[in-house]
Amino acid sequence: MRELAAEDDSPRWYEQLYAEAGADLVDVPWDHGEPTPYLVEWLGERFPSGRGEGRAAVVGCAYGDDAELVASYGFEVTAFDISPTAVNAARTRHSGSPVDYEVANLLALQADWRGAFDLVVECTTLQSMPTGLHGAAAESIAALIAPVGLALVIARCPSAEDPPGPPWLLGSHEVRAVARDGVRVERLRRVAMRGGDRWVGEFVRPAGG
Repeated sequence: MRELAAEDDSPRWYEQLYAEAGADLVDVPWDHGEPTPYLVEWLGERFPSGRGEGRAAVVGCAYGDDAELVASYGFEVTAFDISPTAVNAARTRHSGSPVDYEVANLLALQADWRGAFDLVVECTTLQSMPTGLHGAAAESIAALIAPVGLALVIARCPSAEDPPGPPWLLGSHEVRAVARDGVRVERLRRVAMRGGDRWVGEFVRPAGG
């Protein structure tokens, strides 16, 4: 599957990975059976009342643990992944959930999603794509953000010991690339987390942006 990823046959690569995981042949490396720990912390700090408001998108939702957490804050959540097997597994794992799980490609957004979300959450999806697609993916994340909306982007920081991708770890400038088309960086930090440091980018689209 490394060869498929390197060729950027993304739909087939992700679908094969999740299909083999469903047959207990491989593990999905980013599935820890819980929401992203830093997302738990961030939501608690950003929404101390435990309630948010509006629509939220979760990019590359996998089995839906992050999406369910965001929904617990009262957001109307659309969570999407390019793999039908992953989306079906999320629907099964969270039967009865209010989250709308959809099969969709970040690089080919449907028109009615553009500028539609008050909160956009992206945890380590960008780094699963070949380097040449990072800019286009960052542009798509920015496109999802509604006026006065915000986005949280989390990506593992590269180190000299990392082998060639996948994943193709992002430099800070690649995370910062989400700030385009009216979107600006609110904060970009390097944060120590389980499994290594992460870039944590917070982005906002001002009113009229």
